[in-house]
Order: sequence, then C-alpha cells, then structure tokens
Amino acid sequence: MLTEYLSGLYTSDVNTSLIKEIYNKYNISIVINLTLMDGFVDLNVKKIRIPLSNDLNYHTDIQILNKNMINILSYINENIDKNNNIVIVCSDGLTISPIIVGLYVSKYGQIDINNIKKVLKSKNNNIAIELDLNIFKIN
Repeated sequence: MLTEYLSGLYTSDVNTSLIKEIYNKYNISIVINLTLMDGFVDLNVKKIRIPLSNDLNYHTDIQILNKNMINILSYINENIDKNNNIVIVCSDGLTISPIIVGLYVSKYGQIDINNIKKVLKSKNNNIAIELDLNIFKIN
C-alpha cells in the first residue's frame, strides 16, 4: 500500500515499492529502503538503503537511526523541494517508514512530537508505531 503523508512524501511496503507504474504515476524519483536486503524497483531512480531489521532492535537499529537521523531528515528536506517525490519503504509500510515521516513532520513542520502518531493516523489508520518518538534526537 502506498500512502502519501505530505505532498511528494510517501511510504510503502516492499511489494508495492516494486511496482514500476507507481513511480511514473506519482513522479517518484527517490527510494529510501529501510530493510536489510529487500530489493529495489528496476528503474532509473535514486536508491538509498538504510539497513534496519523489521523489529527495530534497540541496541543496533535505533542506534543507527539516532546517529543518522539528522542527515536522513535533512536529505529528505533538501530533495523534496526540488521536484523529487520520495517513497520511504519498510517491510510492511506501517511500522518503520512512518517513523521517519513522523520525525520529518515534527522537525520541519514544527508539530509537537507527542502529536505525531495522531497526525499520521489521520492519513493511514493502520500504522503501527510502538516506540516513543522522543527517543530520537532530531533537534
């Protein structure tokens, strides 16, 4: 399932992210894949992998995200304004990729991080963010 949270910023599960037609239909030119090994669509788009396990292990994955979060959010912010639509992919499209979108919205939309889950659920009620987003250092 493809979900648009902001104009030009989408999340997707791995299977949907492999459907070539969505890239043309939604003008997606950047894919950020948050899986360890799942593939990328076979198209000429910018492909970025941030290798995370499906369970977001606190000792490895959360540490990787915290170390790189400012760079990830800055990259999204710098590229979304240049007519690049971005899809952020995780295994189910409901757990890890919405976290990145939520942190982006909090940082650049200046929405209190404690309200992010409610904001995201207004776009896709099936998201499943179990973490307290305050563990991420985005400021």
